[in-house]
Amino acid sequence: MIIEKILNNNVVVTLDPTTNKETILMGCGIAFKKKAGEEVDETRIEKRFIVDNEDIGNKFKKLMSEIPMEIIEITDDIVNYAEKMLNKKLDKHIYVSLADHIAFALRRLSQNIVIKNNLLIEIKRIHREEFEIGKWALDFINSEFKVELPIDEAGFIAFHIINASYNDTMEESVLMTNVVKGVLNIIRYHYSVEFNDEEDDINYERLLTHLKFFAKRVVSGNQHVADDNNFIDLIKEKYEEAFKCALKVKGFIKTKYKYEVTDDELVYLSLHIHRVISVIKSK
Repeated sequence: MIIEKILNNNVVVTLDPTTNKETILMGCGIAFKKKAGEEVDETRIEKRFIVDNEDIGNKFKKLMSEIPMEIIEITDDIVNYAEKMLNKKLDKHIYVSLADHIAFALRRLSQNIVIKNNLLIEIKRIHREEFEIGKWALDFINSEFKVELPIDEAGFIAFHIINASYNDTMEESVLMTNVVKGVLNIIRYHYSVEFNDEEDDINYERLLTHLKFFAKRVVSGNQHVADDNNFIDLIKEKYEEAFKCALKVKGFIKTKYKYEVTDDELVYLSLHIHRVISVIKSK
């Protein structure tokens, strides 16, 4: 492989001979005493980043020329860990967004600037898997850089993972979390219950999963419409209280997010509400 461009002493750009795609190669001293046009010392290659998207590739190359290699490597470790724990591939944009966030967080810490994560409680509750990964990443960063970034950063890292899981922007992820938070609050107040003790219950998990996808539809404006829903009258009768609660959710979503909740969505929402409330009441 021939070096097309040197970004820094540890990062070069080349063309993959098999795919002919632009590839970023990382390795300690991979560009030491090298020039563009020379062969890559393949024994020094530690990581490869194939550029499938030109925009992401350009941002990544710019970032690599601006921040320390250690942050790039830590970002790669966090992404690999997240993909393993979630059993899914994350959108490659996370390499740019998360590395940039970590660099900025460390810079802020050195200047004694603390930013609170106002959605930390909701992230813990709604996105528990991603938050646990965020905590692992936070401990890893603190250990590697001998710093003490606050727990708020675990929530911010979780958001980057959520974005990369669903290919959403940070703004969309925050909005979806607020949608779920609002719906959970309606259920809480309607039934005068609290979910803290129910977080390990399978029905609560189902409700959360349903609400996450529901929130995504609200944010994207993509309604879930069935050709014909014959269950709406049955649900009204059989699960009257849950249906009333679902109607409150419908009103809230329409008023705040200008999204019309369909009868199909009302049915599923009522069923999930009934399930989780039944468990709480039984205890």
